[in-house]
Amino acid sequence: MSSEATVRVKGYQEFVRACDRAGKETKREVRETFRAVGEVVRADAYQKFEKYSERTAAGYRTRVRQRGVSVEQSLRKTTGKRPDFGKTQMRKALLPALEENEATVIREMENALDRVANQFERAT
Repeated sequence: MSSEATVRVKGYQEFVRACDRAGKETKREVRETFRAVGEVVRADAYQKFEKYSERTAAGYRTRVRQRGVSVEQSLRKTTGKRPDFGKTQMRKALLPALEENEATVIREMENALDRVANQFERAT
C-alpha cells in the first residue's frame, strides 16, 4: 500500500475557480456535487474504523476545496496519549477505503463533471 493515495483530475483547480466566478448558486451546486463523490470514501472509512472507535469514525468529513476533494478527521485531539492515532486512521480506514473505491470514485467524478457541464449548458 502506498503512503499517499490520490486520484488526480487534470484542470480541477481551474474548473473550480471558473465555477466560483460563475456565481454563488453555481458554486454551491458544484461543491455539493463533488462532495457526493467524497461521500463514497467517507462512508467506507467510517465502516472500517467504527470497530476501533465509533466516535472517531463519526468525525470523518468530506471537504471540497479549490485544490480538491478530501476526506478528513474533523475532531480535535483529545488526550494526546496516542501520537500515532492519525497514522492508524490513515492505515486502517482512509487509505484502504480510497484504494477499494478508486474505480467508483473515478466513475462518480466523471459523472459529477458531466452533471456540472450540463448545468452550465442549461444556464446559457
